[in-house]
Amino acid sequence: MDSKNSDLENFKHATASTLRTIASNKDIGVSFSAGEKAGSPIKTLSDQSVRLPLPDKELAEATRNLIRGTADAKALRLKYHSRSIHGQNAPMDLTARAVFDALEQARCEAIGAQNMMGVARNLNATLQEQCMRITQNNPQKMEDYNFADALHVMGRLAMTGEPVPESAQQLVQTWQPWLNERLGKDGLKNLLPHIHNQEEFADIARGLITQMDMDASEAKNYEDEKSEDEASTSEEEESENTPDENEDEEQSGNDEDSEFPEDGEDDSEDEITDIGEDDNDSDENENAENMSSDPFHPQRQNNTAIGDRPTYNIYTDQFDEIIKAEELADPYELERLRQLLDSQLTHIQGIITKLANRLQRKLMAQQQRAWEFDLEEGMLDTGRLARIIANPSIPLAYKQEKQTEFKDTVVTILIDNSGSMRGRPIAIAAMCADIITRTLERCDVKVEILGFTTRAWKGGKSRDLWIESGRQNHPGRLNDLRHIIYKSADVPWRRTRKNLGLMLKEGLLKENIDGEALAWAYNRIAVRGEQRKIMMVISDGAPVDDSTLSVNPSNILEQDLRNVIYRIENSTDIELNAIGIGHDVTRYYQKAMTIADVDELAKALTARLAELFDLPS
Repeated sequence: MDSKNSDLENFKHATASTLRTIASNKDIGVSFSAGEKAGSPIKTLSDQSVRLPLPDKELAEATRNLIRGTADAKALRLKYHSRSIHGQNAPMDLTARAVFDALEQARCEAIGAQNMMGVARNLNATLQEQCMRITQNNPQKMEDYNFADALHVMGRLAMTGEPVPESAQQLVQTWQPWLNERLGKDGLKNLLPHIHNQEEFADIARGLITQMDMDASEAKNYEDEKSEDEASTSEEEESENTPDENEDEEQSGNDEDSEFPEDGEDDSEDEITDIGEDDNDSDENENAENMSSDPFHPQRQNNTAIGDRPTYNIYTDQFDEIIKAEELADPYELERLRQLLDSQLTHIQGIITKLANRLQRKLMAQQQRAWEFDLEEGMLDTGRLARIIANPSIPLAYKQEKQTEFKDTVVTILIDNSGSMRGRPIAIAAMCADIITRTLERCDVKVEILGFTTRAWKGGKSRDLWIESGRQNHPGRLNDLRHIIYKSADVPWRRTRKNLGLMLKEGLLKENIDGEALAWAYNRIAVRGEQRKIMMVISDGAPVDDSTLSVNPSNILEQDLRNVIYRIENSTDIELNAIGIGHDVTRYYQKAMTIADVDELAKALTARLAELFDLPS
């Protein structure tokens, strides 16, 4: 073993031993993986095994510090964190829970930084890395940040009293005024006296989250209590009225009840109007207008329920956007993100390309051309010229090309752009879509690449409008949609290759409202003229939007997704397929497969496409 390998193994052994010592658990298994990123937030952690970033062979000082800091952060979580206490106190609202988790991690790290100077130095290295990752795309507004990431940094700094690192200056300048307004000048420092008692800390953290208006479930409880109070007050007033007054009020109440549904069915609020926009296809918008008679057209107030599935409702769509990827970043940033995508996946790019080339050979074989010989007209058969020269009396032979039937085909790849896809999953999904697109275009198959997310984490302007309008009960979908066109079917790959790097943009990936995204993608492909239309959905989880789920039935998004899938699969000729990454999509889609790890995506995607073109996988 050479000296470099020896140093590498010694470093791994020392790091693993230190982790076990800090965690006070000598039985923890420690592994090193290239897929693990230093400075990434810790969401869940096994008590039996821990994965750390794989160090490079040079073992630079910065690399060592980052890996040590990651190891220390995980060890401190194992040492000072109780899952049961955390679970009992965690908010139900998913955004609030993410912030609650981040503050708990900050608590564990603050204890370690207070007690051990070496650990403090290592944790500072990971904090610097995290801040650089969060601010690498120069976010200007709070909405551009992930709330949990930002509050982990702010909480850590507040509880340790450390000076703000240069990489966190922009984050602190953006968030501090907002925190001061809601929590007061001390703000997150109120957590410091309680860091050694997890239950007390959890109680204080929940209070701060409520003050920041991040726990939508608390708002719902408040509304329920308010409604009960108003109802009891109304009953008391009614009992004091005379019979004639009661009769008048009853009549008035009936009138109001009859008018209310009409308010809730306002077409301007519920109708999706942006369908299939594409500057490169002049006929597409005209075709989209003709879809109003299509029974699937997702004007939600016209959708009848299927079985016991309720009709889907949209509070407002005035803040939704359908946007091209190049409009979300300048050309320089797109180029930088594309380079980042390429550099992150250098080691698997060859594997994906090999699989894609195999698919291309099979498609080309299916499109194989044949020749008819000994014809009286056509192209001169040059293979028989020698025979003709030898015997001029032989008549000239002609040949004509005939082509096997291959249906004109278009493929839509719809990628979940939710926050849970951040990091390796979204990078691999982007690269797979990129290489598969190149492959299919060589075979004259057009490809469209779309993404779906939301513009905000907590409902955005839609929720603000709902609050200003009196918080009506069961408002329906309550967030601002963002549907992204990475590549239109009529635009060649070479003109859009930079766009896929946008998926790595920090702050882009937020919530996922799958049903409406699927309806949007369907409307784009349905108006096209190709003979065969295929939709491929890549997702890693069920539909989730905290703002919507906190004030509506808990199954509203999932039921809508099932409704849309049912209509596409049973009322259209579009072939709908799905691949779930660690998420069982077979319970939604008739044609679907689930993969356990994102590294299997390339193989799964090429195999599924091979099956769709009636080829052996």
